[in-house]
Amino acid sequence: MRPEKENLVNQLMHTRNSYIMGLAAMSLYQSGQAIPLLENHIAAFGDYTVTFNQIAALLKNESERGIVLNEFNKMLMRTTIKESFEHIKDYCESTDQYKLFKQQKWYEFARMIRNFLSHNCRFIFNRFDKERLPLKWKGIEITEEMNYKGLGLIPFGNTQTWELFQEFENFVHNHIK
Repeated sequence: MRPEKENLVNQLMHTRNSYIMGLAAMSLYQSGQAIPLLENHIAAFGDYTVTFNQIAALLKNESERGIVLNEFNKMLMRTTIKESFEHIKDYCESTDQYKLFKQQKWYEFARMIRNFLSHNCRFIFNRFDKERLPLKWKGIEITEEMNYKGLGLIPFGNTQTWELFQEFENFVHNHIK
């Protein structure tokens, strides 16, 4: 395997591991088991110390817990999709395989979801995007009527993040050199 592809494979593995670590954290946060640990631990880096009391307090508060966990989950999805997509795109561009990337049946959907997650979970279509609509992937449809609309329009959550990430991995492992 060429060193550049090995680097791409490693980047996807790191992204996978980070997503799973985030899901593990979500599970602990939801269970309440993490609260005592958060109250008694800190992060220290450079000249800074950050306590986790604020997070513990948010998780204890039933009305705040849902909000903070939802925002954390959106960050996990955004990072997983955006970073994976960009790593693959960069690799494909540098190895003259971008055309193959763009030919994947999920490519346009993934590109728009990447943009959606990067723009405050809102679709913002330009003329180029509108020419490609409507798009469907695994029963999810993106239409022009969704322009400037937010999350809740499409069922895109952890299941879809995981399935799209698997599409990325399959493409990298089985379709490009």
